Amino acid sequence: MIGLISATAAGASARDRLATAWPGRTRVYDGAVRGAVERAFAECEQLVCFLATGAVVRLLAPLLADKTSDPGVVCVDEAGRYAVSLLGGHGGGANSLAVEVGSVLAATPVITTATDATGIPGLDTLGLPTEGALPAVTRALLDGAPVTLHADAVWPLPPLPPNVRAGAGAGAPPPGGSVVGAGPLGGSDGSLPAGQPVHGLGATAGASESEAPRAATSEAPEGPVPARQAVAGPVTGAAQTDRAPHDPTHRPAEATIDPPGGVGVGNTLPTGQPVHGPSATTASANANATPDGIVPRPTPTAGTPEAGTPQAAAPAHRPGEGTDGPPGEPGRTLPTEQAVRGPVTATVQTDGDPHDSPRAAAHRQAEAPQAAAPGGPVPAGPPVAAGTGDVAASLRPDTAPHTRQPISEASADDPSLTPGGTEPSRAARLFVTDRIVALGPADVVLRPPSLVVGVGASRGVSVEEVYGLVQDVLRGAGLSALSVVELATVDAKADEPGIVGAAGRLGVPVRTYPAGALAAIAVPNPSHAPLAAVGTPSVAEAAALAAGHGGQLLVPKRKSSPEGRPAMATCAVVRRAPRGRLAVVGLGPGARDLLTPRATAELRRASVVVGLDQYVDQIRDLLRPGTRVIESGLGREEERARTAVTEAQAGHAVALIGSGDAGVYAMASPALAEAADDIDVVGVPGVTAALAAAAILGAPLGHDHVSISLSDLHTPWEVIERRVRAAAEADIVVTFYNPRSRGRDWQLPKALALLAEHRTATTPVGVVRNASRPDGTSRLTTLARLDPATVDMMTVVTVGNTATREIAGRMVTPRGYRWQSEGAR
Repeated sequence: MIGLISATAAGASARDRLATAWPGRTRVYDGAVRGAVERAFAECEQLVCFLATGAVVRLLAPLLADKTSDPGVVCVDEAGRYAVSLLGGHGGGANSLAVEVGSVLAATPVITTATDATGIPGLDTLGLPTEGALPAVTRALLDGAPVTLHADAVWPLPPLPPNVRAGAGAGAPPPGGSVVGAGPLGGSDGSLPAGQPVHGLGATAGASESEAPRAATSEAPEGPVPARQAVAGPVTGAAQTDRAPHDPTHRPAEATIDPPGGVGVGNTLPTGQPVHGPSATTASANANATPDGIVPRPTPTAGTPEAGTPQAAAPAHRPGEGTDGPPGEPGRTLPTEQAVRGPVTATVQTDGDPHDSPRAAAHRQAEAPQAAAPGGPVPAGPPVAAGTGDVAASLRPDTAPHTRQPISEASADDPSLTPGGTEPSRAARLFVTDRIVALGPADVVLRPPSLVVGVGASRGVSVEEVYGLVQDVLRGAGLSALSVVELATVDAKADEPGIVGAAGRLGVPVRTYPAGALAAIAVPNPSHAPLAAVGTPSVAEAAALAAGHGGQLLVPKRKSSPEGRPAMATCAVVRRAPRGRLAVVGLGPGARDLLTPRATAELRRASVVVGLDQYVDQIRDLLRPGTRVIESGLGREEERARTAVTEAQAGHAVALIGSGDAGVYAMASPALAEAADDIDVVGVPGVTAALAAAAILGAPLGHDHVSISLSDLHTPWEVIERRVRAAAEADIVVTFYNPRSRGRDWQLPKALALLAEHRTATTPVGVVRNASRPDGTSRLTTLARLDPATVDMMTVVTVGNTATREIAGRMVTPRGYRWQSEGAR
């Protein structure tokens, strides 16, 4: 809920505009301002104060507790000119709220958070639990100081700036440094070489001929693509490539975006290598830890986590979620309220989305169980990779105990507030791992959503027995409870209070599977007891494997060990393989103001962008520092689609871009034809050329209409002709894409002749070139007067139906409303 407080008539007017725009999201607090602020601060997650910032600061000062629980606060001035993010920019969501307020009130958002201002992802905005010296590492990122990255696997996170480099132990760089090749670079496990800049990956598909309206004489030649070369020299604010600016047949080029000021050299990473975005973790100093900080056999200590306020944690979204299915497919997810009975001590977000609630991630950091370090061997993780946006070096085991320090209260929004106000004593380190690590004063850990715990239990088992078993097993294996994404069990135990309550304490959902599905899964430790009780020889191991989507069984079945009575609970732990993310993004017709906010957000989120070179040029300035760009010319659509899918399958956050809507004569179709169910796919719609042209012409698409591409590059002309003839006979408005090129000039006259068999010579025809762009042109003519020689690949042609008219210089196709017909009579 957003609390709205005002003191004057002008403030109340702006306040009421927000309340009207956001019904159900806001609550107006009337009365004395001090009392209104105090009530709203206690009851709401966010506040918008229509007051002077100085007054709000004084009113809030005695109310502040800590950044993990304080609401975000935005101030709007008396004239409604500015929306100032005052408190909780990241943790309280005030930065994004200021932008929203600005859009409603036509006010300018004022955001002073350093990471937002420089385009670097905030480590506390990634939607994942963090631990450690967040201010110190953030400061190093901003200052361009060296930051080493260590990760167990590739996760689809935003890119990191070039001063983030892979940790040691990942192999030696090849001759020439960071040349992208076809195979792994460095070690046989595919890890990146030590000391190389870590760049985010991102991919965007370029558009096909139809969505790439360029007057080209021929398609780009086929054949293998040369290896991408390293980018020499710093780049300020834009990607640097090695291609000729206007060469449509150049080889795919790769570039990285350097941060403002050209910090670091934009060397590229090898294709397919992990590049990890950042995250944060509670600091723990340990003098005996290895340089990589892994603690395989820490000593357990006594203590129980403090119970927090019950909260619901949304389950991770996966395709097919919410259905019962065979082994390997997601089972049904219990309603959120069932999954959170009992006090919550950690709230785990599972999708890593930077737009998910940052307060939830902060809450997890504050409420995480303060249990002692594990007392068993650390399970071997997958091959460790290094890089930015998605990478890291090998994590080596050690035998030193792990000691957690209290979480620093220094604000991540102000990296100058390092503990004690001192410089970091050594290079900062970023970890992306579900394993327990010993943290120094300049270390941060990001906890990925990688662990699934399968649970079996006898009827009447207590919450304490299940929760205690899970915690003991995780500690014994050297694993963090903050990386647990869900508990899994058999359908018959869906309402078992002990399991549901334990999930509530962990802050994760419960996923259940039919007994028959679990019985079909091969497990190392089957048993007759669960077979007799619920119809499957395994619950804990089988459920964990089912929910783990083919992941690694880290901990086989373990039983609880209560004193004086038989065990009533079992559990097993599986590590899920990360799922990459492919966003297919439509850029619109070319005008920046027709690029949707969602498209912009996906471009900023992507660590790899793949696309047609001319489309990449349109949005290069929007990409974050460290983004890897893979671009190529016309005729390379299939190659771009495959590249984008491959990068996503490697775990990266990829944006595949296309002009207009990426699903209309563009890259969505070839990309999704290549993609399997091992990656997450997001479609981002865009304004198509047909819609942009129609808006310029008037209202030519007011009734039934169809778009037809006249390019026979992928479709035989016989098929195209049949479709044109059908549209003509059906009296449907037709928009022609790819109407004419230098090497293909006869199709448009033929199509117009087919339409003329069923429409009069005076039928209105609209011709729009470069719709919405500064050099765009449009004209209205007729079917008889249109000269095909004036049309090229950058043009769309819209032919009206028998009802289309020219009215006041605009092309209008009546909808056929009855009241219009009656009015005409």
